[in-house]
Amino acid sequence: MEREHEEAMRIEFVRYTQLGEDRYRPDATANDRDRITAQLRETDQQWADGPHAEHWSYLSDAYEDWRQAPDTMFRFLDNIDHNGGFGVTDIQHRSLRQAGQLAGRDSEKVRDAARRYIDRTTGQSTPRPGRGQIERGR
Repeated sequence: MEREHEEAMRIEFVRYTQLGEDRYRPDATANDRDRITAQLRETDQQWADGPHAEHWSYLSDAYEDWRQAPDTMFRFLDNIDHNGGFGVTDIQHRSLRQAGQLAGRDSEKVRDAARRYIDRTTGQSTPRPGRGQIERGR
């Protein structure tokens, strides 16, 4: 995936998640909800049918995983960092971080995992927090 396509996908996903939240605003009318639902379906279908469907699907799944099981996702990110990124691509790792932020899980642990990942990719070294530090952060 070219960088400009990835950026477009990420921008569109922010809009997509915001629309999803707007659908449940207390002041949203039935017409608002119908219009928003149609926009969500259209956006999802365009990406699902496009050349980057796999990346859109991964990002969407990661978002839902963060919403449903944040503790599992925190452990997953920590495991990815501990194993030097093994098992996920750079795009997938960025998707996991973005999904966590959008799902309201932008905690110190997500920021630390992102910093360690960036340090790993640039060759710098950041100490990994001890188990006690992770447990206290929950």
